[in-house]
Amino acid sequence: HPEAIRAFEVAGQIDPGCAMCSWGVALALGPNINAPMDPAAVAPAIAALSKAQSRALLSTPRELAYVAALAKRYSDAPDADRAALDRDYAEAMRALAKRFPDDLDAQALAAEALMDLTPWDYWTKSGDPKGNTAEIVSRLEAVLHRDPNHPGANHFYIHAVEASKTPGRATAAAERLGGLVPDAGQLRVAETEKFVASELKTYAEI
Repeated sequence: HPEAIRAFEVAGQIDPGCAMCSWGVALALGPNINAPMDPAAVAPAIAALSKAQSRALLSTPRELAYVAALAKRYSDAPDADRAALDRDYAEAMRALAKRFPDDLDAQALAAEALMDLTPWDYWTKSGDPKGNTAEIVSRLEAVLHRDPNHPGANHFYIHAVEASKTPGRATAAAERLGGLVPDAGQLRVAETEKFVASELKTYAEI
């Protein structure tokens, strides 16, 4: 995430009018399935969002919609309810995905927003889907059907189904992902993805 922030900031320096560059900084400062939002990140996230909002006025309607959705995720109120903000953002991304059904990034980010509501808690102990899990999996499978090489959808899909009754269905995603973004964070070493693929196959056989 720090590297993503750095890259978006550099892009913003190259193109000072880029709304999505500031949007990317604000997005990366938020929570994810591996970590809740750091309270210290709230102020810089809001600052980046403010830049995105001012720049989005001259952007496309879709970019304006992305920025408006992300605005639901942050508040500078000292007593802001983090869980409620995350729910509001997820609902906003659902609406954005519905508005732009052919935008595969929107579909994948809507799935991720739903995943962030219950990180690592998508399946019962018996392997049945919980909460929004069925929708998450369906959204990601729809993206992968249309674009098997979508990096975000492949990554999210692995995490979405790894605790299910059939984790092996993500084997192809794991095998693709290492070659799609070999220098990205967790995926820097190709052997990591080979290991994940191997583990998924093993679990599928159990």
